[in-house]
Amino acid sequence: MPQHQINNKSFRCFVCEQNINSVDVHYHSKVNMPICSACNNTLEEREKVNELLDGLADGFVCGCI
Repeated sequence: MPQHQINNKSFRCFVCEQNINSVDVHYHSKVNMPICSACNNTLEEREKVNELLDGLADGFVCGCI
């Protein structure tokens, strides 16, 4: 389940890379990166998370990488 935060900055979804223009920004709990509502709970999301976590020992990706 994604974390939820209210922000006024511009963010990009880590799955589809589209701008998230909403004031409400959701963060994926495993990779701590912003995700749009269209990509939330999709196959593409799961594939992207697996791709990002592949090869990492602790299972966490910083959003600043």
